Amino acid sequence: MKTLLQSPPVRECAATACSFNDGGCHAPAITVASAGDAASCATFVESTVSGGIAEVTGAVGACARSECAFNTNLACTAESITVGPGATASDCLTYRPA
Repeated sequence: MKTLLQSPPVRECAATACSFNDGGCHAPAITVASAGDAASCATFVESTVSGGIAEVTGAVGACARSECAFNTNLACTAESITVGPGATASDCLTYRPA
């Protein structure tokens, strides 16, 4: 069984307005949502309050995009992901339709 430490890391996040992004994602785990055509980061929080844990690199906790080539049982199997502007301010740019 995998643990959170083995979940795919958020290698890069360009969603600079997100409170979890301070030179990288510091949310313990993100969720990739299915908002229409977007594979958006549901953990995105636009706030001036710093969020997350500074010593932690964010990882993918769950992914609702079951049709993604990297999705197995709603879990991400990519080596790592990149988050940035797409259809929303914070999309999983690693998303690929199966």
